[in-house]
Amino acid sequence: MEDIPFETAGLVADDVRALELTYNELKKKFNIGLPCNVHLPVKKFDLFSNNPDLVVDGVLPIPHPVNNCYLAFMRIHIYYNPVRGGGETVDYYRYQVWGFIQSKKNYGRALLRRETFADKLMGLIHPVELKFPDDQPFNHKFYVVSNDSEKTLLAMNYNFRNAVMDIASENIIIEITDDLLVMGDNCWLQPDEVITLAENVLKVASNC
Repeated sequence: MEDIPFETAGLVADDVRALELTYNELKKKFNIGLPCNVHLPVKKFDLFSNNPDLVVDGVLPIPHPVNNCYLAFMRIHIYYNPVRGGGETVDYYRYQVWGFIQSKKNYGRALLRRETFADKLMGLIHPVELKFPDDQPFNHKFYVVSNDSEKTLLAMNYNFRNAVMDIASENIIIEITDDLLVMGDNCWLQPDEVITLAENVLKVASNC
């Protein structure tokens, strides 16, 4: 096994190998080195605030000419001890990778993801979704909520929305707290998907 700058204790062999492949592919494709010491306030994001067993195990910087971009390797402890009915205790770790972008803009607090049929129905009863008057294709494809509609409408300009529209993943989620964006799909680590995530981070970073 090659040396990798991440904790592997408690991982199954397939996940260790996936971690190795991911790190090596990132180094080759994006000239990524060792993890940096940057602090990412992940608990400020609703995506992570309710998971006490999540640890940011390493943050890899992705070179970008304008905005600071990172991949955060998050190690999640999966533990279950059945109290009744017998069964074995479940106790292991897995990784997720999320992309972070430090923008020059302030978006307020916002969340965007692919719109579902349930979102459309809810909008008829209790309309809270943020709409972009000049961009019906984006409105049709993405669901956006914000605590400051004017700030978010101004920051999410056409170039930003177009970059987001180009993301192929059906499960993409982007949460924003002021000038810090996090994006990912809430899936377990897979090398190809992490490479695609890094590419999408750089694409969005060039338009935010």
